[in-house]
Amino acid sequence: MNTNVLTRVDCDRDLVYLWLGDKSRTTVVCYSSIVTGFFDFINKPLSQVAIEDLQLWHRRLQLTDKPSTVANKIRAIKSLFSYGVKVGYLEVNVGSYIKCPKVKEKLAQRILSEEDCLKLIEATKSERDRAMLCLMYGCGLRVSEVCSLTWDDLQPCAGAHRHSLFANVDSALPNGEGGRCNVFGKGAKTRVVLVPASVWKLIMKQPRLIDAVFVSRTGRPLERTMIFRIVKACAKRAEVSQKASCHWLRHSHASHAIESGCNLRLLQKSLGHSKLETTERYLHINPESGSSQFINI
Repeated sequence: MNTNVLTRVDCDRDLVYLWLGDKSRTTVVCYSSIVTGFFDFINKPLSQVAIEDLQLWHRRLQLTDKPSTVANKIRAIKSLFSYGVKVGYLEVNVGSYIKCPKVKEKLAQRILSEEDCLKLIEATKSERDRAMLCLMYGCGLRVSEVCSLTWDDLQPCAGAHRHSLFANVDSALPNGEGGRCNVFGKGAKTRVVLVPASVWKLIMKQPRLIDAVFVSRTGRPLERTMIFRIVKACAKRAEVSQKASCHWLRHSHASHAIESGCNLRLLQKSLGHSKLETTERYLHINPESGSSQFINI
């Protein structure tokens, strides 16, 4: 039992507040909405929630939400109950009795080809947007990490080689240029990411108006919703998948890096994955071999 945490938990609301404390802003917004809906449906304190209540809630979700959404909501509530038991606020982890539904893996559908990624970048209408998309694709950054990037997070370094994926961005750049980026990522963890020389040059062209690297026309840091719209507009102009999003560029970065020979541990470190299993998902997207190769047909 964590007595320091327990003394600060007087009610369910306090528990939720502490549970969300170390999570990213995006996760906080998402989980807060899930918990609010859960409390509205259950209409009783967490300590009084029974297995039957969770089963009824699950069935209700199946009538209104997609399987992937149902799985995310159940995963969030299971996490809340686990945290409640961990800090000593709850005696029984009722959430452990309900399983997350298995959802079909759709990661492969969210991978753009290298050609489409470059077409997306070419479809940008400003150097700011070009630098952002290159950073998300070339370094695998999340959109929230791009939004929070400041000039103090960037440091030039010698010997950062130009990435082959961006050879046509500025082929005249020498290999000895580039930089490092201190990324404040998911789970309040900081990691260092190498920035290819071609991408570094694009970033350095941005005007230093405020602490944030990427700024809107009004002089404020770019919001994630604005970047979403920029990517969607580029996808439309480039005539690539209309479902393409900021995170598709991150997925594509991971897939293409593995295809080019990047080892899993390095990719895990670069992407900021806490578990290697998360990174391993990209191994199965474009397998180079399969049992079908041994069948004569």
